[in-house]
Amino acid sequence: MSQSPHHPGQPVPPHQPYAPYAVPPPYGYAQPPAGSPRSTGLNPWAAGAIGVVVGMGLTFIGMTVVPMLFFGLAFGGFGSFDEGFPGPPSGRVEVAADGSVGGEALAEALEDEGDYYYEDVSCPATARVATDVTTICRGNDGVDDLRIVVVFEGDDGRFRTADLW
Repeated sequence: MSQSPHHPGQPVPPHQPYAPYAVPPPYGYAQPPAGSPRSTGLNPWAAGAIGVVVGMGLTFIGMTVVPMLFFGLAFGGFGSFDEGFPGPPSGRVEVAADGSVGGEALAEALEDEGDYYYEDVSCPATARVATDVTTICRGNDGVDDLRIVVVFEGDDGRFRTADLW
């Protein structure tokens, strides 16, 4: 230990800066002010997990349900809600007593039905009409030449169509 020149035999106190106007350090730890809000007890990890699940749900709705509704309702994809989802155009043709359909009768049915836009249709005669019997007619839609696939749905002359270019 070093000796002070003024006090022989006494230890020298550690060096402290001289600060005549310094505030003395507080004793103990600082206490929160009275009336501060208490913790709710929700774990931050649990709050984050809840946020992730809610975010995933909103993302799913925003990326799937909203576009389906927009494109379905805005562009008429759902059709009339009274009749369900619209399928391919359908119609009916008169069937002869022997179960056959003449080509001219089928062509006329395709041109006259309200669901169709076919012109100048020509069809071959169908020997027997039954479920899933298919025939191909030729015609146009006013712009392009088409092959019209006619699929019969039963022996009573009901049918649906599809277009091939």
